Amino acid sequence: MIDFVKGRLVSALPGRVVVDLGGVGLALEIPPAGDDLISRVGEEIVLYTRLLIKDDEMIIYGFRATEERKLFNLVLSVSGFGPRTALSLLGIFTVSQLYIAVLEENIAQLCRAPGVGKKAAQRLILELKEKLPKAISAEELAGWPRISSDSSTVNDITAALCALGYSPGEAAVAVSGAVEANKDVSREELLKRALKNMVRE
Repeated sequence: MIDFVKGRLVSALPGRVVVDLGGVGLALEIPPAGDDLISRVGEEIVLYTRLLIKDDEMIIYGFRATEERKLFNLVLSVSGFGPRTALSLLGIFTVSQLYIAVLEENIAQLCRAPGVGKKAAQRLILELKEKLPKAISAEELAGWPRISSDSSTVNDITAALCALGYSPGEAAVAVSGAVEANKDVSREELLKRALKNMVRE
């Protein structure tokens, strides 16, 4: 399997890019949210990949982060969800937004994505609610190391909430919300805010 590609971005159109790999132009399908790559034509980029074979065609999908690829693969595991729908979800939501929408069973939010109706959203929630916390850690969800704090803090606070009886998924959502709103607070303050998020739920 090709884990990632690194090369000069030759062209970028909505949902599709071509990367020059030593004189070979490789076309990749990307989430619509990756359209910001259009401004990076001519630059060297790295995309994490997933290869799918459909009939006689090989299609390579590219993602700007491994977490985005993980979520794409998880969505593909849901019955009735194909690559196009998975890409549309990643075009509407960030990884953390989709994660939280699933764990909070927010059907209305999920239905914002093209091709996702109420029944599909319910199926997505049913099949991913338990898988997500195991596949994507709280550290990944919170976007570390972009957030200025010790990465162990997220894991410690998540573990503390789990010790209080909350599920890993509930704890991850609460900690992520606390971090998103308060990126430079102390460990104690972050724990307090995460607990407040749990109470609100």
